[in-house]
Amino acid sequence: MPSSRKAPERMQQPEIIKYPRTPHIEGSKLQPGDSAHDQVSIAQLRALYPDAKWVSEEKLDGANTGLFFDHGLEQHIQSRGHVLRGGAREGQFNLYKQWARHFEAELMERLEDRYRTFHEWTFAKHTQFYDALPHYLHEFDILDTKEGIWLSTQRRHALLEGLPMLSVPVISTEWPRDRKHLTSLVGPSVYRTGNWRENLAIQAERAGVSPEQALMECGADRPDADLCEGIYIKIEDDDQVLARFKYVRPGFLQTILDSGSHWQDRPQVQNMLRDDADLFPSPARPEW
Repeated sequence: MPSSRKAPERMQQPEIIKYPRTPHIEGSKLQPGDSAHDQVSIAQLRALYPDAKWVSEEKLDGANTGLFFDHGLEQHIQSRGHVLRGGAREGQFNLYKQWARHFEAELMERLEDRYRTFHEWTFAKHTQFYDALPHYLHEFDILDTKEGIWLSTQRRHALLEGLPMLSVPVISTEWPRDRKHLTSLVGPSVYRTGNWRENLAIQAERAGVSPEQALMECGADRPDADLCEGIYIKIEDDDQVLARFKYVRPGFLQTILDSGSHWQDRPQVQNMLRDDADLFPSPARPEW
């Protein structure tokens, strides 16, 4: 007699939309697997997009993540091409998951099943170490699945206004004159203090890591060590992103190569928040 017991239903996997690969702008340091044929010059971009806006943001060194709600309004957090569901390699995302659950109602009301936000999660040190973060989560792009477009910077910021979600810092909205002008935009990170080396040594000791090793992994003795990773470039109109590129400073990639290991294979060293950072702000009180 066949069993009347039903086979357990398999959990339906949400549709994952991976963040698109970003080509390098001319002069950016290529990484293994990148093609020089993908690079474009500023002059080419001006010719292709004569009426478009230029937005450059600090390129933060974190884990690429996404947050969205499916058609049943169930919340999901993804890391590149997979949903985060737990496991030993997801330890750095535990606080992210707590934050997302804490503000689930506010996020769902604003994003619904239409908008997908993409972020850098900077909880753990990768190659850059930060000691003055306003938050660990930094939104840098939003996909409007209804219109099928990536929102312009202006529309992104308007959509997120009032939510406890910060965006990556904008460096410039001026078209650079040439490559030299472009590289001059790569300055010190706004999320580092002048004492980041000393603070990294303290954080490394707390994690049971040799401070000397941690400083070497950050290229702390390099002449360009105080500079940020690079810049992220958006070419856009009032509504949407038309193209995106990145500029990675050469010293950043050389630091990765010199370290001899991948950050995921090292003991975790935690980046630091600034004194006034509040990951779980209370709702504003109504004025009577």
